[in-house]
Amino acid sequence: MISRRNVLIGTTAAISAGLLSRASDARAAEWPARPITINVGNAPGGDDDTLSRFLAQTASEELGQPVVIENRAGGSTTVAGNAVAGAKPDGYNILCLITAGLVQTVLRDNLQYGLDDFVPIVEIGGYPLALIVSAKAGITSLDDLMAVAKSPDGVTFASGGVGTMGHLTATMFLKEAQGKGVHVSYKNNPEGIQALAGGFTQMIFASAREAALLKDDPNVRVLAVTSPARTTNLPDVPTTAEIGYPQINSRVWYSYAAPKGVPDEVVTKFSAAIIKGVKDPKFQERFTPLSFQTDIKTGDELTAFLKGEQDKFRKVITENNIRLNN
Repeated sequence: MISRRNVLIGTTAAISAGLLSRASDARAAEWPARPITINVGNAPGGDDDTLSRFLAQTASEELGQPVVIENRAGGSTTVAGNAVAGAKPDGYNILCLITAGLVQTVLRDNLQYGLDDFVPIVEIGGYPLALIVSAKAGITSLDDLMAVAKSPDGVTFASGGVGTMGHLTATMFLKEAQGKGVHVSYKNNPEGIQALAGGFTQMIFASAREAALLKDDPNVRVLAVTSPARTTNLPDVPTTAEIGYPQINSRVWYSYAAPKGVPDEVVTKFSAAIIKGVKDPKFQERFTPLSFQTDIKTGDELTAFLKGEQDKFRKVITENNIRLNN
C-alpha cells in the first residue's frame, strides 16, 4: 500500500529534480556570465597559441565576455589536458586540443585522462607537413633520400620529440618507402631543423609554415608537402601524392574541447563564435598565406574524425613499439 508519506517524498523528489534541471538549463542559457579560459598546452608563440589568441578576439565580441588564453605548457600538452579534463563542466575552461594532444592519449601508459573525458566542440583546420632534407649532408633529391634510407644504416631523421607528428609521419613514410631510419629527438622543431641545416641529421617532417621559412636556405631542400594540393606558400613543391606516397597525408590540426558533461548550449554557442572567427577575412588573410588550410568540423563528424585519428596513431605507435612512460 502506498502511504501518503511516500507520495509526498516522491512528489518532492520530482519537483526538486525538475527545479535542478530548469536551473541547469537557465545557467546554460545565461552562459557566459564571466570570462572564459582557453587552455593552450604549449608556450606563447606556438601555432596553437597564435591561432587561439586571434580567435579569442572574435569569440569575446560574439559571446559578450572576455576569452583569455592560459598557457599550460608541459608534457606535450598533457598538463593542459589534465587541467581541463578535471575542471568543472560549466563551459568556462576550454582546451585547445591539437594533434599532439590526441597522440598522448594512446602514447602514454599512465595518462590520467582520455579522449572520452572531453566533449569535442569544433575543429578549425591546420597545417600540412613538409618533407625536408639536408643538402649539407649531401641529400638534395628524393632519389638521394631513398638511396640513404635503403642503405644498411638507414637515414637519420630529426623530430621535435617522441610521438610528435614529425616523428610519426617520418616513421610512416619510411615504412611506405621500405626504408630504415634512426630517430633523433630534439626539444622542439626549431632545434631539429637547426640540426638538419647543420648536416647533423638528414631528414625531418616539419610544418609547411616552418618549411616556407627555409626555401631559400642552401643547406636544406623541401621535397614535398603532405596536403592533397600544393600549398600557397610553397607553390613549386610537389605533394607527397605527386612523388608517389599518397598515404602520407598527415597534418597538424587544431580543435577545441570542453570537459565531459558540459551543456549542449555551451558547445553550440562556443563553436559558432569560433567558426565566425575562422571565416573572418582577417583570419584568412593572416593564416592562409602561411599554408593554414581551413577544415571546420563539429558534432558527430568531429567525434568520428578524432576517433579515426586516434586509431591511426595507435596503429603506428603499436606497430613500431613507440612508448612514453612518464
